[in-house]
Amino acid sequence: MTALYFIYLIILWLIFWSFWSVLISRFYSKESGIYTWRSHCTSCGHTLNALDLFPLFSYLFLGWKCRYCKKGISFIYPLLELTMAVFFFFSWYALVDYSLVLSGNWLEILRLLMFMFISFVIVVISFYDILYQLIPTELLGPSVFLFFILLVSAYFFPGVESLFSHFLPFQNNILSIPIINALLWALLVYTFFYIQILLPGLYYSFEKKKYKIAWQLLLEYFTTPFMIIFSPFIKFKDEENDDESEDVYTFMWHWDLWIAIFMWFTAGFKIAAMWLAIAYLIWSIIWVGILATRKQRNIAIAFGPFLGAGLFIALLYYQPLLNAYFSIFWIK
Repeated sequence: MTALYFIYLIILWLIFWSFWSVLISRFYSKESGIYTWRSHCTSCGHTLNALDLFPLFSYLFLGWKCRYCKKGISFIYPLLELTMAVFFFFSWYALVDYSLVLSGNWLEILRLLMFMFISFVIVVISFYDILYQLIPTELLGPSVFLFFILLVSAYFFPGVESLFSHFLPFQNNILSIPIINALLWALLVYTFFYIQILLPGLYYSFEKKKYKIAWQLLLEYFTTPFMIIFSPFIKFKDEENDDESEDVYTFMWHWDLWIAIFMWFTAGFKIAAMWLAIAYLIWSIIWVGILATRKQRNIAIAFGPFLGAGLFIALLYYQPLLNAYFSIFWIK
């Protein structure tokens, strides 16, 4: 019965997320009717019917081609659907007590829905970052605000606080409060990330004698967190069409600050500290591999996927990885 239930849920997950995979291209193209228009072929524009949209199987049965214009279909769509199914399975199997879910425990069901939502955001922003070197603020902004509201609510309502039981407690009771835990350590990691933007920016501004950029970067350190949290209520200027904007090379993009705050709000300090270490470790290994195999060194690598992978690995395997680390370095 449990096995059949797993299969049933994964099929539903694939069908549901096949819609969200379309949103990646629609977020980028700013297509109107983003949630209401029917799916269509990106090559010929023909509206797709139900048989064309069955997750994974339609891609295989159609031979990787559009039924109408015969042009190739990007492998990104089935890969995204499959990745989301895998993330869902681990959310269900390892992050919640699925026996409580099957018994109808409403709190555990809410925890499952929360981890499903986190999985969705992680996968979408990772693929979006790979494809466009950007993040969909239309998705990430409301997500950050949602978890901010949940964390504030957890302070007043014990039932909501139980949603964040994966925030590993501290001996200090104040630091164990989810909203304090999240905000304090979000500020620390935000500062760590922002330094990687600030230092190259300051060097550029003094080298070019454009001191306005330096003051702007210093000011944005204080304003950016509030802009990220309350971004659903703020209309941002389109930087792509801004003639006054300048390209300043930095080690980190502003978009990574959005991802970092979202993930810190969803994980708490202890897990998020391991998440950050894993993300940088994986990124460093791949970066060294690229440097060793390519002559061109000025290559931009999307950091979002590494942040997403690091968070989920930390959520799933925090204690085993911590024990392994202590055993390797003989820490008791």
